[in-house]
Amino acid sequence: MKAAVFKEKGKMAVEDVPDPKPEADEIILKVKYCAICGSDLHRYAHGMMSPGLVMGHEYSGEVVEVGRDVKGFKPGDRLIRCTGQPNPGREFINVPPRFSAKVRGFGPQKPGAYAQYVAFNVNNAMRIPDGVSDLDASLVEPLTVAVHAVRQSQMRLGDKVAVLGGGPIGLFIQQCASLGGAAEVYVSEINAARLKAASRLGASRVLNALREDVVKEVEKITGIGADVAFECAGAKPTLQQALELVRMGGRVMLIALAWEQVNCLPVDWVGREVELKACYEYYNSEWVVAMGLVEAKKIRTEPMVTKIIPLTDIDPMFKELLKPDTDQIQAVVACN
Repeated sequence: MKAAVFKEKGKMAVEDVPDPKPEADEIILKVKYCAICGSDLHRYAHGMMSPGLVMGHEYSGEVVEVGRDVKGFKPGDRLIRCTGQPNPGREFINVPPRFSAKVRGFGPQKPGAYAQYVAFNVNNAMRIPDGVSDLDASLVEPLTVAVHAVRQSQMRLGDKVAVLGGGPIGLFIQQCASLGGAAEVYVSEINAARLKAASRLGASRVLNALREDVVKEVEKITGIGADVAFECAGAKPTLQQALELVRMGGRVMLIALAWEQVNCLPVDWVGREVELKACYEYYNSEWVVAMGLVEAKKIRTEPMVTKIIPLTDIDPMFKELLKPDTDQIQAVVACN
């Protein structure tokens, strides 16, 4: 089969690799779509991945083969990969106590889904409802990140919310915050295409961070600052902006994975006793919530998906997505 193999910092190559064979408890999926994730872009750009690995974890497809111990799934079923079945009380991701997202790409990994076929454990299989397209299903993983972030924020009905960064995660958080009862949602960005998408998705106000002082504008709009801010950009100034623009006792949710040093001056915001909470990935049960929102047509993806590409174009698209002024927001690979 064909797969996009990571070679070195800033380079992938589509190569012929062996077709996966299912272990007893595994499913082989013919990959329909695999969305390009921001974490994959970071690992590609910084070389934080072992050469020879295949990335890709936001995918949908059709079952073509199952292992001998697999029950309940058969060829022809449409599935996505989730992180596991809901298990109340023990839902958080299974990582070591001193886990670092930065070096995750160097650990042992099964090949991902930038490929024609992928193998994964039956416990990570989730059905795609009849009313959900394969394309929308491939975006349930980043939506689940947004569901988790908004739930962890303890946002309340009527809150005023700021979202810094209008990439796929930020745009999903914008929509989830609105669904959760936010009275107003402000989105800050520097990219014109993302600002336009945020407007189309119903942002109360979009702020061009290149032309406006985001902190002063939010203060002017709200009078006291936002109740909750979601930092989804990971840019040098955005964590400081988020901490400054919330009100007395406000909460900042840190979702972005900044891979370089960022600006932070506590004296500007510590006097307001703001709360900073890091937020990473999701709970298993939140996959069900996210898929339910897509099935109920509560979430829109069409302003976000700006390009569907063949597998052969994946390396040029990674380079394009890393440009600050790109017109692309969410690119999706059609793997077959």
